[in-house]
Amino acid sequence: MNHYKDNYCHISYLPDTNQIYLKWHLPPCESKLIHCYEKGFEMAIKNQAVSWVTDNSIGFQPDLSMQRALAQLAASRMKYTSLKRFARVTPMDVFQELLTHKILNQINDLTVTTIEYEVFHNSKDAQVWCAQLNLLSVN
Repeated sequence: MNHYKDNYCHISYLPDTNQIYLKWHLPPCESKLIHCYEKGFEMAIKNQAVSWVTDNSIGFQPDLSMQRALAQLAASRMKYTSLKRFARVTPMDVFQELLTHKILNQINDLTVTTIEYEVFHNSKDAQVWCAQLNLLSVN
């Protein structure tokens, strides 16, 4: 499976950059959030993706329960992935940036496999930053 789509999100595996790209279309409830990320992790594991971009341009903010559930899911799956970089695309909003750092710090605290991450406001910039990992590993 290289694509997954429902009303809430569209997830693609991009083989040229060895990247997972998840784009949110509607703000999810906790079960939909976890379901979509589970699909993304399945894709990342199957394809040995090295980077992941989540495009949250719509700007939804997960509540505390969603944040914890997402951190626990990610931490439990990270050891099975080849992921090295994660980028999150958000609207220009300091709260979105703080939330991203909070969730990624929780993930990194829960696992021995840490991941490098950044927040972007443009999806192309996020994809390029993640793709640079491939160039760095070739050198």
